[in-house]
This record gives sequence, C-alpha cells and structure tokens, in this order.
Amino acid sequence: MSTLPPRSEVPQEDRWNLEALFAHDQLWEQEFTEAKQWLATVSTWKGRLHESPQIVCDALKDMFEAYRQIHKLYVYAHLRNDEDLGNSQYKTLFERARKLYFDFQTTASFYSPELLELPEETLKSWSKDPVLETYRVYMRDLLRKKPHTLPQEQEHLLSMAAEPLSNSTQIFSMLNNLDIPEFFGQVDDEEGKQLQLSHGQYGKLTESSNREVRRNVFHQYFKAFQQHRNTLATALEGRLKANIFLAKARNYPSAREAALFTNQIPTSVYDGLIDAIHEHLPDFYRYMELRKRVLKLDPFHIYDMRNPIVSDINLTYNWNEAETMMLEGLQPLGKDYIETMRHGLKNGWVDRYENTGKRSGAYSSGCYDSMPYILHNYTKTLGSVFTLAHELGHSMHSALANQRQPFHTSDYCIFVAEVASTTNEALLTHHLLEQTDDPKVRIYLINNYLDDFRGTMFRQTMFAEFERDIYATVESGSAALTADHLDQTYLELVKKYHGDTIAWDDEDAPIASEWSRIPHFYYNFYVYQYATGMAAATTLARKILEEGEPAVKRYLNFLSSGGSDDPLVLLQGAGVDLTTPQPVREALSVFRTYLNELEQLLEA
Repeated sequence: MSTLPPRSEVPQEDRWNLEALFAHDQLWEQEFTEAKQWLATVSTWKGRLHESPQIVCDALKDMFEAYRQIHKLYVYAHLRNDEDLGNSQYKTLFERARKLYFDFQTTASFYSPELLELPEETLKSWSKDPVLETYRVYMRDLLRKKPHTLPQEQEHLLSMAAEPLSNSTQIFSMLNNLDIPEFFGQVDDEEGKQLQLSHGQYGKLTESSNREVRRNVFHQYFKAFQQHRNTLATALEGRLKANIFLAKARNYPSAREAALFTNQIPTSVYDGLIDAIHEHLPDFYRYMELRKRVLKLDPFHIYDMRNPIVSDINLTYNWNEAETMMLEGLQPLGKDYIETMRHGLKNGWVDRYENTGKRSGAYSSGCYDSMPYILHNYTKTLGSVFTLAHELGHSMHSALANQRQPFHTSDYCIFVAEVASTTNEALLTHHLLEQTDDPKVRIYLINNYLDDFRGTMFRQTMFAEFERDIYATVESGSAALTADHLDQTYLELVKKYHGDTIAWDDEDAPIASEWSRIPHFYYNFYVYQYATGMAAATTLARKILEEGEPAVKRYLNFLSSGGSDDPLVLLQGAGVDLTTPQPVREALSVFRTYLNELEQLLEA
C-alpha cells in the first residue's frame, strides 16, 4: 500500500526554502517580540492625524512599516503550519501570528475614521500635498470609502471582532485538511495497487482511463464529506453571516456589493459574466456530447468529465520535465522573466509534493521581504504541470511588483490576481501545441485545455452563481442554509451548467454535496475572478503572441505595477477592458475554436 510520507522524511530539495525568511524559529521569536512594540508606536499617532500633512505622512509610514513586519511573521507561520496541519508547534505559532495581526488591525483602526473627521475639502487638499505623494492611492481610497467608514469607537469594535468572525474559515480548514481525510480510506489505482485516498490522489485518479477507478474514487471521496455535511453547512452559513454582518455594519446594500466595492468592480461585471456564460452553455453541452460519443459511455456520469479522451496515451512528467516546460513554454515573456523564474525554481520557491498533514491544493504566497513561495502537491499529471504554471504566474507577479513598488503599493488586488496565472497557462498550452503534429498528442492537449477552460470559465462562474444565490438566501431570510438546502441549490446549478448529457441518476447524486469541499466559498466572492482573469488572460496571451515586444512590455509593466492603481485601469493599460463583455466573448470564441479542432481530429 502506498502511503504519504511524514514531513520529517521529505527531502530538502523538495521543500520550499523558508530558512531564507527565518533561519530558525528563534529568530522568528525575536522579531515577534520586536513587532509587538510597533503596536505602541502606531498608537502614539492617535489624536494627531488632524495636525498637518507631514504628521499624516509620518503616521502612515509607521503604520505600513508595522504591517510589513507583522505580515512577514504571519507568512512564515502560516507556511510552516501548512506543511503539516497536525503539527501543534506550528499551529501555535500560526495562532500567535494571527492574533498579532488582528491586534495590529485593532490598534490601527483609528486611522481612517480620524482622518475622515477632517473637513472633506481639507482632506482633498492634503491629499494633493507633495509630502503625501507616495501615499496617493491610500488617500484616494480613503475618500472613496468615507460613506462606509464608521466612527472610531465602532471601527475599533469591528476590528476586535475580526478574529472571532473568521473562525468558520478555520473550522472548515481543519475539517477539510485533517479530520475528513481520515475518512477517505484506501482505494485501488489502475494497476490494482492500494493507495491512501487524499485530496491530491482524488484529483489524479479522477483522470484515470479506468472507469471503475473513477467511480469508486468519486463515491468514496464524497462519502467522507457527506458524513460531515451538517457541520460543513453550519460552518459555511457562519462565514456568510459574518460577511453579511460586516457589510451591513458599514452601510453596504449587500455583502456582494461590499466585496466588489473594495476593487471598484461594478456588479454589472459579475452579473454580465454569468449572463455571458449562460449564453454560451450550448458550446459546453457540445463538448460534453463529444466526450460521451468518443468515449462510448452511455450513460455518461459526472465522474467521466476528466479522463483523457484518448485512452492509449498518458502524458506524465517528472519534476525536472515540468520545470523545463515552464522555461521553454514561457519564453515569449522575455529573457528577464525566464531568468527570474529559473532562479526561483532552483532556489526554493516551491514545496513540491504531498506529505501527511500537508494542506491540500496549491497556492502562491510570500511577503515583501521574502521570495515568493508556492505550495504544490505535484502528481506528475499534465494538470499538475499546469497548476505549477498557474502558481508561477502569481509568484512572478509578486516578484516583479515587489521589485518596482514600495511596500504599500506592492500588493495587487484579488481582481487582477488570476490574470498572470492564467496567462501562463494560455502561453504554455500554445507552446505545447506548437511542439507536436501527432494527432493523438494534439487531442490530449486540446482536451486538457478544454477541461481547464471548463474548470476556470464554466465551473468558476457556476460557483459564482451559487455564491450569489446563497448570499441572497441568507440576506432575504427566505431559508436557512441547511445541508439539504445547499445540496438542492448546488445540484440545480450543476444540472443547468452541464445539461442533459449527464445521466443524473443515483451514480451522480453525490455531486450535490460538492459545495462542502470548496474552500473558496469562504473567501467572500472570490471565485468569479478566476473566470474574469481567464478572459483577460486569453486576450493578453493572444496579443503577446501576435504583437511580440510591445505587448510583452505592456504586460510586464502591468505585473510590475502591483496595486498602484485601480485594477480595471491597470488592465486597460495592459490592453484589456473588462468593463465590456468583449474579453469574455473572445475567451469563449477561443474555446469554440479549440472544440472545432478537437472534433475534426477525432473524426479524421
């Protein structure tokens, strides 16, 4: 039986280099002690922010320096914790870092309301003072958020509530990463070898060409979540109610408008995405029917969605091959981009493989004073290669922004976060297709792209619609978010998005509980940005490949701009306008083009 290794047995070359951030935990402890002193420093500015622009400048400098130090401590602790969520030492470290972070938020909560007590004309005048030029974005956003900023005492109270209001997310994380996997049990792979089922193995085995393997893994995996469905429903409802409370407290019409307001995204962008995807669902139904016909699977089930459409080819890649693919496939982005990425891959950016207790999935993290860090659970599949390309996009975005921007404008907002990641994926897809004339390989690669498109544009938009609907349910008070209600709501959407190709019998019933395993539903209207990000990336990748250097220059300038302007403005500078439906339509057109080629190849 194959089992995951404990963290202690993971080779050093397969780990991220957290020692570059803190050589050992004692150094973290020393900086933690020093960072707590920043809370007192920040407090000294209370009651003084009305004195002059120079005082405001000095106070903001201290606040951002305090946050910079605390964020560094937090990042190290959360990365160590995610290495093995069962390690009590690093769980304690992480909880201490979280508390310090929330304490800082509480301590600094007076900044906005105190500044907004100034007459609006005075504040506008100070915002134009040269001494505050470096904080232009902060001052502009401060004025914009004035209708939603409360008096000092109330802001202080809300900041104190931030930690307990986030507990639902922590509960889900512990269930999803530690408790529920204990119920996964063992499964047989294609060769009949017993494996311990895990989040990573689930993703890999659902791509198996053996239908019985896919079926067993699907049912066994979801059975574990269904055994915790009521607890998971309560945790999700708690997260929604916390976000709704915060939105109401700050005078937003809804939680969704509060979430979108942060990045100045109109709700028309969110709703327009859903409407555009609805219009193009027939193309997705056509893809589904093609899979059913070619695979000769009747009835066709939801667990038949990800297996290769050609059964006699199975592309797998070891880690070194995956690295080479990154360095070759992303060449259009230029020498400097490639050399930075090469250095990162060889010098500890990535924690590569699964181990016992390691957080599932993948992400890019880091802070202003560290290299980017990528948590991966690499499985040698083509999908896992694309996950690496995706996370490297995030990491390169962070690396370039940190190089050019000061700390307080280096952090890019969530709305643009998925653009760099999916641009990498688009360029890699183009590269791999350029490298082969083998019809079977092209079929495999195009199928992979269409499946990635399914997962990013169609699936994430379905998630966005589900999120919009369940928030509306709670805000209207029309129903409680019981497990049964969530199952019913989710299943109706799954059927809408997948059409009549799926049999929708007892074999498919477990998919109704898929909402219970999606961490992004705890992120407060995050998921739609995967789809808008892919739409933007499709346009940007096309321009990079067609225009060359001018488009690359615009794109790298966008990455280097971090959070120095509004996200829609930054994207317009790169060459894509998401205030119109055109990027979404163009992405859907690319989907149709690849689908046409796939049909031709399969019928040749």
